[in-house]
Amino acid sequence: MRIFYSLFLLTFLVTPLAVSAQSLTYATTTLTVSICGNIIVDAGEQCDVPGETGVYSQTILGRQCTNECTFGPYCGDGVLQTIYSEECDDGNNDNGDFCSSLCKIEPAGSGGGGSSGGGSSGGGGSSKELGDTIINISGRAYPSRTVNFLLDTNPVGSVRSDSTGRFEFATGASPGTATLGIWATDGTGNRSITLNNTFDVTQGAITNINGVVLPPTIVVANPKVNPGDVVIVSGESVPGATVELHIDNSATINKTTSGTDGKWSYSLNTNSLSVAEHTLRARTIIGTPPLTTNSSFSSSLQLFVGVDGRTTTPSDLNRDGFINLIDFSILIFWWQTNGGDSNPPADISGNGKVSLEDFSILLFNWTG
Repeated sequence: MRIFYSLFLLTFLVTPLAVSAQSLTYATTTLTVSICGNIIVDAGEQCDVPGETGVYSQTILGRQCTNECTFGPYCGDGVLQTIYSEECDDGNNDNGDFCSSLCKIEPAGSGGGGSSGGGSSGGGGSSKELGDTIINISGRAYPSRTVNFLLDTNPVGSVRSDSTGRFEFATGASPGTATLGIWATDGTGNRSITLNNTFDVTQGAITNINGVVLPPTIVVANPKVNPGDVVIVSGESVPGATVELHIDNSATINKTTSGTDGKWSYSLNTNSLSVAEHTLRARTIIGTPPLTTNSSFSSSLQLFVGVDGRTTTPSDLNRDGFINLIDFSILIFWWQTNGGDSNPPADISGNGKVSLEDFSILLFNWTG
């Protein structure tokens, strides 16, 4: 139970302003006490429901209270939260206004002022002029770096992140389905993966993409090491974030924290690894539990412990040094699965599913 005091209660006797036998003058100060957990919504609280943890809700009515007596995230709070699969959030749970009651984009002309129907008196039509069709993106990347944007594989601009890695960018777009790609290079010239998101763009509206977290970069000085060597795995991330280092498909996760300059490193003792080829990849986690945001995985690195091998790019799925139709065929074989036991992973992006995101990465690295 948390107790918040907004004023102190003081009752004290004040010397009378005028001497009188009939009356005395008192001054009082009122105390307002806010107690989070007393089932009463006191001053300064949004809610007070003991036992609720502020988990995400699909409706305003179902929203939950946090242990700080504020509302947790919900569909209808006016904040686009892609981590909860929201495609839009217009601050309500109404249908027919381009954003459905479940925070999914409704195509233009589906009702509620849509542009279809022919005329102002037609069924569902409107003579109201629609505004600009814009995509607005905000998120976190590496500090003080250029963040680049692709729309349907075409460059549409770039923006400089601030010292904390925050960035915001807006671009005009055509209504319909769009694929947005985001990438950057870190301070030592290492390129991130291209983070792709596919979504519907509503005509005459601003589509907000918030909470983007660019995956970290990852490098090793030498991919071929002897058993027992200590390997320094490093890269850049969002400043002050947790960076998870994953090795192969092991349940063991190695963690470190990036500095204020975004740089991170982890000393990996290969005594814990078998004599074999291993795959390393990393991801960034920001926030504090239970409200955390995970980035997608970085590109995958090959680490050869006590064995010979040749490093390949993640998109070279048959390891022949080229990225062409053979790799595309392998990708299609694993389409809409987790990639099985393909090596390198057909799940190039590392998001758990072989999909359009992996196809976009493969095309970016295409050699023919």
